[in-house]
Amino acid sequence: METNSSGQTPAEILSDLGIREPDDLDIEAIALHCGALIQYKPLSGCEARIMGLDDSAIITINANSSPERQRFSGGHELGHWMRDRRTATFQCNEQMFVREWSEDNPEKRANRFAADLLLPARMFRPLSKDLPITFASAEKLAAIFKMSLSATAIRLVEYGSYPAMLICSTPKGRQWYVASSTVNGKLWPVDRPGQSTQATALLQGRTVGSGPQDRRADQWIKNFRADQYWVKEDSRLWTNQSVLSLIWWEDESQLIDLDNFEEESGSWRSDGRRNWD
Repeated sequence: METNSSGQTPAEILSDLGIREPDDLDIEAIALHCGALIQYKPLSGCEARIMGLDDSAIITINANSSPERQRFSGGHELGHWMRDRRTATFQCNEQMFVREWSEDNPEKRANRFAADLLLPARMFRPLSKDLPITFASAEKLAAIFKMSLSATAIRLVEYGSYPAMLICSTPKGRQWYVASSTVNGKLWPVDRPGQSTQATALLQGRTVGSGPQDRRADQWIKNFRADQYWVKEDSRLWTNQSVLSLIWWEDESQLIDLDNFEEESGSWRSDGRRNWD
């Protein structure tokens, strides 16, 4: 089994293997290159696990999961192996894949490693260029990369052509969110989706129309005159207890006005907060 030193980035691994197209992203071959053998067995209570010793590891993936989940699980466990090789004994359940996108911990780092490895920016950007930020677009890209809808939706927000957020909500409120670089650090989501949103309807067990719908921005965004602007919302059930929502600024007026406001009025106060917070 060929091995590599720990600490290599996904981009370095793909470069070493000469992988340039989505069809060449063979997780089993990539894992072997990194010193890990992937096997498939029925698992109870977890989606995947890894046991490593010295420069070799065995990754076991739940044989009863979907192929897309298996691929992401393989990338996730490989992230543990490459980042935590000296302590690489992990058992990862579905809730870790659901929750660990915001807190800085080994599970988030493994999720990010899997996304960078199996949805690499160099391949993803040109394929997502000018696509609307919707689950229909995410499904199209997920089919190309043979990846889960949730992981692909995150990538679409991060590398798509438009300002956007992906927000995970449960009956207890927002669990996590990711935002595009044009939005991150400028606008923040509300703690709970508004009453008129698809997300709230889905969490209450009601049916909603498919596809994106226009919403007042204050149903999703908590700052900078949100009641004066509009966003598009596309929400879907993710698990029995959670909903994913793609929020997209097709009309970028809110962001443009925010930038102009900061430039013209100097929005920072002496306490470090903004006048409109």
